Amino acid sequence: MDQAGHRPVRVDFSTVASVGDACGRVARGFASLPADPSQSFSRLLQRFGVSVGPMGVTVRYAGGAPRGMSADESRRMLAEMLELPLTLHRADGELTVVCFDEFQDLLVADTHLDGLIRSVIQHHAEAAAYVYAGSAPSLMRRLFEDRERPFYGQARPLDLPPLPARESVADIASTLEHEGLRVTDDIARVVGFADGHPQRTMLLAHHLFDVLMAGDDVVDPAQLALERALDEVADALQAVWDGLDRPERLVVVALAENQAATGSRVAGEHGVARSTLQKALERLIEAEQHVVRRDGRPVLLDPLLGEWLRRR
Repeated sequence: MDQAGHRPVRVDFSTVASVGDACGRVARGFASLPADPSQSFSRLLQRFGVSVGPMGVTVRYAGGAPRGMSADESRRMLAEMLELPLTLHRADGELTVVCFDEFQDLLVADTHLDGLIRSVIQHHAEAAAYVYAGSAPSLMRRLFEDRERPFYGQARPLDLPPLPARESVADIASTLEHEGLRVTDDIARVVGFADGHPQRTMLLAHHLFDVLMAGDDVVDPAQLALERALDEVADALQAVWDGLDRPERLVVVALAENQAATGSRVAGEHGVARSTLQKALERLIEAEQHVVRRDGRPVLLDPLLGEWLRRR
C-alpha cells in the first residue's frame, strides 16, 4: 500500500484483553503513521493527557501518578482515534488503508467493540479502506455473517489458499543465498512437509536455516529441521489431542493416515457407528481449527499435527 501511494496502518488485536488494551493497540498502530500536517494524532493524545507505552495507554493528571484508563475513557478515546483517517483525508485528500489483524479477538475484549468501530468508520467513504484479517474463520464469520452483529454484510470475504510451493521454495532459497548458505533440495522437502501452511512453512524454514548455519555435517538437514519443529510444537499438539473427544480423535487419526474418516473400515475397527464419525467430522469442519475442506475433501489444517499423529 505504501508503494501504491497510500498510508498503510496495521493494528494487531492478537490476544487483546480489554477495551483499554484495544485502545492501546490502535494508538500504537496509528503512531506509526508519518506525521500529518496538522499533528492531529499528537494533539489528540495531549488533549486526553495520555501516553502510549509498551503496557498500553495510561493517563497522567497534573501532579499525579499515571493510571490506566477506565473502560468508558478508553471507548471515548478509541472512537476519536478511529476518526484519524478522515481527519488526514480532509487535510491532504489521500487514502489510509487500515488492516485490523486478528480482528476476531475483539470479541474477547468486549462483545460491543465491533459496534463502536462500525459506528465510526462507516462514515469514512473515500478517506479509508479497511482490511479485517483473522486466523479463526469461524469467529470471523460470526462477526460478518451473523445478522445480529454490526459488521453483518460489511466486508467481502477472501479465503487465502495454501502458500504456493514454487514461490515458497524460491523465497527460502533467496534467503539462504543471501546468507551464503548452500541451496539444495532440502528446501523443497521442508516446503513439502509444510504443505502450504504459512506458519509451519516459516517454522520449518527457520529450523532448516539453523541447521545449515551451524555448518555441521548433517546427513539429512530437512529431516532434522522437521524433528526440531515437531519437538518445538509437541506440547501444543498434545493440547490439541487432549481437547478432542474420542470420535474426533478417530477422525483426525484417519485423516492423518489418508483413510476415509467416516468409512466402514474406521467404524468397524473401532466399534463406532459411521453416523457418529460423520457428526464428529462435521463438528471439526465447522470449527475450522483442525480440519478444513480442500478441493471438496476434508484434510488436516496443520501438517505437523498429521505427522505427530502418524508417529504416535
